[in-house]
Amino acid sequence: MGESYQVNFYSYNFSLPNPVVTAHGYWERRQGLIVELTDQRGNRGRGEIAPLPWFGTEDLASATDFCHGLKGQITPEQIREIGDRLPCCQFAFGAAELELSSESLVETNPQNINYCQLLPTGKRALDYLNSGKKLTANTVKWKIAVDDFLTEQDLYLQLLAALEKLPRQINLRLDANGGLSVDTAQEWLTLLDRQREDSPPKVQYLEQPLPPGQIAEMFRLQRNFVTPIALDEAVCSLPQLQKLYDEGWPGLYILKAAIMGDPRVLNNWLKNHPIPAIFSSVFETAIARGQVLALAQKWNLPDHAVGFAPPREPITEATPD
Repeated sequence: MGESYQVNFYSYNFSLPNPVVTAHGYWERRQGLIVELTDQRGNRGRGEIAPLPWFGTEDLASATDFCHGLKGQITPEQIREIGDRLPCCQFAFGAAELELSSESLVETNPQNINYCQLLPTGKRALDYLNSGKKLTANTVKWKIAVDDFLTEQDLYLQLLAALEKLPRQINLRLDANGGLSVDTAQEWLTLLDRQREDSPPKVQYLEQPLPPGQIAEMFRLQRNFVTPIALDEAVCSLPQLQKLYDEGWPGLYILKAAIMGDPRVLNNWLKNHPIPAIFSSVFETAIARGQVLALAQKWNLPDHAVGFAPPREPITEATPD
């Protein structure tokens, strides 16, 4: 009889430390599943299913149904055969099997990684900076496309002024979560390019300006403007990543590895396809966080922070729901 693993799983449900407001809406709770595999020698490995349905992954109900359907057992062959419609399940079972092997990607204390702090959305970012609270990272991200351009442009200029008063240089990223029109994206990029003419870049890149279906328009934007564009929602699966690579995407790639399938497959793909990658969080627990950051240690752009909060900020360790 071949190798098989005992499967246990449980759900988690916790409040985000700070609710996230994006072009997708308001997000305040994180729900998912923790999977535990036990081999015939008693070794254990854990993985995490952290769905983002608005990024095209399975929903929590589908992932739960899949886990129930296993009836407590799974083989290595069955793990490899998990379908692409369940990318978060692929990640969790692949990562758990990795933890059982000597090639584990799990890293409890990643070294040489720079982190990124997410600022509150809108005017609350200014309130945060003016409150005297210290930033916990040298790179910060601010969400846009939640208000009209003129309002956000004014807030952006105020935000820049507040950051320039700080005693150390802070890198800023703007993330539209696909919420801009082509015209508004051009207005943002015109402003950002103009700022690059007279001084060092104010903004590292503009993340996902247009909806993921408007790839051709984003290619045109990147060709017409100097400010780098980073794709996120448009590259949230390995097939999408391969397609954009084949088409010669000239900008950056944001990789949410926890929703991109088996981490072993992604790791092998990155070995053979050098790309300017930045690994990003899906607000997972400490389990998937460590596994993704282990990948980031290998493949993240060395001069760019990962899209994860600094480790001294709260990291929720999942407990049964």
